[in-house]
Formats: sequence, structure tokens, C-alpha cells
Amino acid sequence: MASGKQFDDLPNEVLLKIFTYLNIEELVVSTQNVCMRWREVSRDNKLWRNAVFNPRKEITDKEIAKYLENMPALRSYSATRRSENIVIDALCKFCRNIRSIDLHNSHNMNIPLIQKIIQHFPHIESLKVPLPYPMFPEELIKFSELIGQCQSLRSLCLDGNSVCSVVMWEGVLIPIADGCPSLQHIHIGYHGQLDEDIHNLLRKKRHQLLSFSCKISVTKSMAEHLSECTTLQHLDIENCNDHLLYDDIQSLIKLTNLKYFAFRYCTEDIVNNFPMFFLSGSLSQVVHLDLSESYYISDIAVTAIFENCPQLQHLNISGSQSLQNEGLRYIGKCIHIHHLDLSMCMDLTDRSMEYVGAGCCSLKKLDISGCYKMTDKAIEHIVKCRELQVLKFNYNDLTGSNFHLISTHLPHLAELHLENCKYLNEVYVDELHKEMMHLKIIVARRCKETYLDPEEAVLLLD
Repeated sequence: MASGKQFDDLPNEVLLKIFTYLNIEELVVSTQNVCMRWREVSRDNKLWRNAVFNPRKEITDKEIAKYLENMPALRSYSATRRSENIVIDALCKFCRNIRSIDLHNSHNMNIPLIQKIIQHFPHIESLKVPLPYPMFPEELIKFSELIGQCQSLRSLCLDGNSVCSVVMWEGVLIPIADGCPSLQHIHIGYHGQLDEDIHNLLRKKRHQLLSFSCKISVTKSMAEHLSECTTLQHLDIENCNDHLLYDDIQSLIKLTNLKYFAFRYCTEDIVNNFPMFFLSGSLSQVVHLDLSESYYISDIAVTAIFENCPQLQHLNISGSQSLQNEGLRYIGKCIHIHHLDLSMCMDLTDRSMEYVGAGCCSLKKLDISGCYKMTDKAIEHIVKCRELQVLKFNYNDLTGSNFHLISTHLPHLAELHLENCKYLNEVYVDELHKEMMHLKIIVARRCKETYLDPEEAVLLLD
């Protein structure tokens, strides 16, 4: 360095600032082995306050445990796969500041394990765990009672076990409703009929809930209890009731603070009356709207969305078999949209992309997979969305003849998904790859192997 200065002459504040540019593994493996001073600075709480240790899948449990041994200031751990108890043992022994634990849904959860977590981390704020399996009703209640003791818990996710679905018995959620005084965010997977338990939970937490997520057969009573949670900002429902009527959920109009609203598998009666829902103005603040897997979503319903949700940024209406091109005519009224999922809307043609290209100048992600009536001409309109970063064109009949427009008009495009496009010409793909070497082009090998993650592939061809 100039003037005879050495790197070690830097004050701790400057060293700390430099370390903020390192990832969590570099902090552990590199900086801590340089000298005692670097080791101390690399363990400063400021570096770890928002850091999440999300180990790569290829790292063994023993290696994860070794990493954790050198992370005393770690506050958040998130698993990417099933791990053995050696990892939880290391967390409990070396990481006493943990506030958030997210375990994979294939983890072998049991009462001693949850008991150990709660005993070692009494100030846990966020907990995502799979329900134990197999387990008798009284054991599930004990499991719930342990969680109910968490005084600082703000976020709870009770995922289903990936090995086998877990059915919860009535009364299991009572200890959580009566305990967990700080709880604001609740996610409950599909665990059978828990109507009374959920009603009780919503009633007890109605003045503090900010988000609620559940896969369940929605009833009128449940919707009414939800409507009393007036602080709710995030509502995510996967409906399993095929006979649900609009009148049953009309009370949700009271939820005027919603920013995120997902209601998947809407019935025909709900869809037919949805315009009234949006015209009420109750969803005028919604930023994220997901009505996917709702077969009957129509042009009228979508038009009502565009005319009454001016803050909308993320829209998912995938799976609609009733949506036509004209339903997208007024998409330009939602000037903030950056994520649009129209996959499996099979009646959409190139004309629909003309509306998208003209109205969505801020669009960053577009999914039109399975819209088989679209042709290469759609790309002429799509490239007008100059900020596009991800384009999914899977299961379509394009050849790639207009791919040259992508290289000249979409400089920010990072991912192009072309899975199972049976008429795709590899020559056009090769030319695009040469023009945009940074672009990840994913072409699934039909009938040979499953989809590969974009992180693991740049170009895949038959």
C-alpha cells in the first residue's frame, strides 16, 4: 500500500466494511484463519445480523457441522436438504444466537428434537419445521405445546412431511393459539380437517396476524374469521372446496390492508363474481396477486384486476382455460408489473403478447409456457419489454426463427427456458448462444432426464 501502509494498519471499521462483501463461507474459511484480529472482526455481530447460512446441497453433514463450529454469531440457518441430527447438535452447541431455523420438509422431526431446539434457543423468532411422522394425537399435542412455549416466536411454518402427509387431529393447534404471544406469521400445510382449530387460532391472534397461509377446504365460517384479522397483509389460500361460493368468501372484502393475496383453485361461482370483489376497492393496495389453477378466470375478471389494482407488481393467472387475448388489453394500466405468469392459458395467441409488449415496460419475468397457440411472431412483441430478465417459453411450438431479436433487444435477459419445444431448431439456439454467451438457455432433453436447474446448466440440447 502507498506511504508504507500495510493492510493490517486498516482500522477495524474499514476491515468490517470490506468483510461485508464476502459470503458466509468465505467469512468462515478464509478470514478467520488469517490472524486473531481478523478472526475477531469476522465474528462481529454486525456481519451476521442478516446473514443466513444456507449450505450447498453437496456439503456433507460433517462439513456443515464444522462450518457451524466457526459461526458463533450466526442468527439464521436454512437447510437445503434432509440432514442428520449432527447438524442440530452443532447449532445448539456453537450458535447460541440463533433466531431463525428452517428445516427441510424431509427432516426426521420428533419430540426430543423440537424440545432440544426450544431449550437451546428460547428466543427463537422464526421456526419452519415438518410435522413428525408417524405420531399419535397425544404426541402431536405435546409437539404443539412445546412450540406454544416460545414467547418470542413471530413466524411459524408447520410444513407437511415430504415422505408422507401428516394428518393433524382436532385440538393440536390449541397450545399454539393459547401460547406464542408474539406470533404474527402462520403457515399451515394441508393436514386434514382442522376447521375449529384454525377458527380458534384466528380468533385468538386476530389483532396481531400479519400473514396467514393454508391449504384447506375453505368455508364461510373460516372466511369470516379471516375477515376479522384486519391487520393482515399477506393471505395465501389454496382452496380444496370445489363447492365454495362467492357469498362464502365475500366477507374478505374487509381486508383492506392486503399487499399479497393468493387464492388458488377458485370455483366458477367465485370467478364469475370476482369483478365485484375488485370493484369494492379492497384490493387496491395489492402488490402480489395469485389466482393460479383457477380454470374459469375470464377476460372480465382480468380486466377488473387491471382497472382496480394500480399497485400490482406480480400477477399469476396460470392455468386459466377461459382467458382470451382481450383480457390483456388493459394490462398497461398496471404500470408496475414486473412478473407475469400466463402459463397454461391455452387460448392466448400472439395478439395477447402485443398488449403485453405495449403495456409492460417494466416487466422482468414472463412465463408463457404451454400457450401452444403462440408462434415465433410473439417474440416480436415480447422484445419490447426491454427490462426482461427471465423468459419461459416451455411446451410451445416456436422454431426460434425470431431469436435474433432477443440478442438485439433484450440485453438484460439472463434465462431463456425452452423445455420441450418440439419444433425448436437447434441452429437458432446455437446462434443465440454465440450472440449472448452470458444467457442461460435451458432446453430439456425430452424423455431422457428431468429439468435441470439453471444454476447447473448453460446450454442443454438433445
